Amino acid sequence: MKRFFSTLLRWLERLRNILINAVFILLLLLTVGVFFAERPSVPDNAALIINPTGSIVEELALPSTSAIPLNFSAPNQTRLHDLISVIKHAATDDHIKLIVLKLDEMGKTSLPKLQEMRLAIEQFKTSGKMVVAVGPNYSQSQYYLAATADQVFLNPLGMVALEGFSIYKNYIKDALDKLHVDVQLFRAGKYKAAIEPLVRNDMSAEDRQSNRLLLNVLWTEYKKDVAGMRNIKAERLQTVLDEPSKYLTEHDGSTAELAKAEGLVDSLASHGDIQSYIASALDKESGEYASIDFRQYQNATSGDKPASKPNQVGIITASGMILEGKQPPGTVGSETMMEMLNKARLDPQIKAIVIRIDSPGGSAQASETIRSEIVRLKKAGKPVVVSMGSMAASGGYWIATPADQIWAAPTTITGSIGAFSVLANMQRSLEKLGVHSDGLGTTSIAGGIRPDRPLPPELDKVMQLSMQHIYRSFLRIVASGRNMPTEKVAALAEGRVWSGADAHRLGLVDSLGDYHDAIASAAKLAGIDEDYSAVRITPTLGLREMLLVQLFGNADSLAAQIVTVIENRLSVLTQTLLPSSMVQDIVAMNRILGLPQDRPTIFAMCNLRLE
Repeated sequence: MKRFFSTLLRWLERLRNILINAVFILLLLLTVGVFFAERPSVPDNAALIINPTGSIVEELALPSTSAIPLNFSAPNQTRLHDLISVIKHAATDDHIKLIVLKLDEMGKTSLPKLQEMRLAIEQFKTSGKMVVAVGPNYSQSQYYLAATADQVFLNPLGMVALEGFSIYKNYIKDALDKLHVDVQLFRAGKYKAAIEPLVRNDMSAEDRQSNRLLLNVLWTEYKKDVAGMRNIKAERLQTVLDEPSKYLTEHDGSTAELAKAEGLVDSLASHGDIQSYIASALDKESGEYASIDFRQYQNATSGDKPASKPNQVGIITASGMILEGKQPPGTVGSETMMEMLNKARLDPQIKAIVIRIDSPGGSAQASETIRSEIVRLKKAGKPVVVSMGSMAASGGYWIATPADQIWAAPTTITGSIGAFSVLANMQRSLEKLGVHSDGLGTTSIAGGIRPDRPLPPELDKVMQLSMQHIYRSFLRIVASGRNMPTEKVAALAEGRVWSGADAHRLGLVDSLGDYHDAIASAAKLAGIDEDYSAVRITPTLGLREMLLVQLFGNADSLAAQIVTVIENRLSVLTQTLLPSSMVQDIVAMNRILGLPQDRPTIFAMCNLRLE
């Protein structure tokens, strides 16, 4: 029987490989077909449809090759800079007469990214062209972009779902106690709250204080922006959202009528009425008009980009969790970053570098590897400027410290200067099930890092000493990079998270501005601001990865891959303890991401999630 199942599994594995290779060949043929296909043309007197799908990201995450046969869904990520470049190009394109913001498939997006898109849309409007927003409903992220439009339409039965920002977490200390699981936590920084849900049943006072300040900055900025775009009062918006039922009663329960009465939208209209309005704006009496969506437009205009100039600013993107080794797009690998930084250092045409960081951090060792390579790049005489996206916290801030200049949006989440590591000890839980661990070793720490026995006292001391060493190193690195006394850095550290506006006030960043401000500043530092071009520096991809970049960028597949790894590597008991929403919170449990199993990993990471 054993031989039968062994043979069956081997044949199933062979069948799986055949299917994967067949799909790979199919993708190759599709890519070749796309490459040789005729580029679409931009119609005259056309509407450009900006219809992003899923999350707006700095870098598209790749799907798993093993997941491809089961997942052919459309991409559910959209690259921020693709949207911005398309909108800016359309501003000077005589074929495009207006933009239609069709946002119903756009996912939750951070405020800094929304603000960068807003700037591009406002630049488009200065060309004298119209922007129209359409949607059956608007989420909070969708509405921010819709508010940039000259005319905002809403379905008569729709709603504008504004609610403000919040931070909520599930705290499972009691659950772990009931399951007899002991958590051994090591951290440096009293505000380093990433692992608090494992050891508390509520938010700590320090975390609550830090989060309240951050939320106030973000919400104040959101209200101010919307109020300015819609010519309404921020105070009135707050009043309505504090007592929505009161104001909804005045409109017989109609959320659409309430949105119109409060000036959030201009018109309540059906799909047909909206189409007629757009056609009229394009002087099409028939009610029909030409349109092209932004992906088709990007493809159609890909040959319009100006040729690269001898003087260049290289753009390197560090988006996602920071991990050791080579990593795919959507994560930041230490070796992958080293490769790109080395390209920039050796290329004589690249005179300055902008590193765009959108990362919560990750491995402290990987962060230090990247930082040291940035220092090496600077020693080659090339200025380095960091542009912070939605988040550049913990390890994300670590790699920013050596830059000549750091730029952030007022609503960027940054700081979180601290470190942590965590181990789960399930000895008591296993003993309840009749499973006991016993044995011996040649030293007091041999076999010490095991989930089925407590950490030996000597190894406990080693872990805490290592944590404090990492933390002191972090403080020294920040002090050196920011030219601050270590004591001042220590006062701003302790794992505390800051908004970009507060970080600027405190000296953790140099300037407030967007991605393009950072590029212009880098060019100026290099003395090439009169004549230069910006070029993206990307890692070397294998054939499969190149195909995936061209055809997918589907985060669902990546999520499925991570879930599969978790399911394969964690026991049923551990899965019960770790709901999917906490996977990143427990990332220090090395098995989840396939990190080395023979030693714990110390993380400089921020797990903050806004809702």
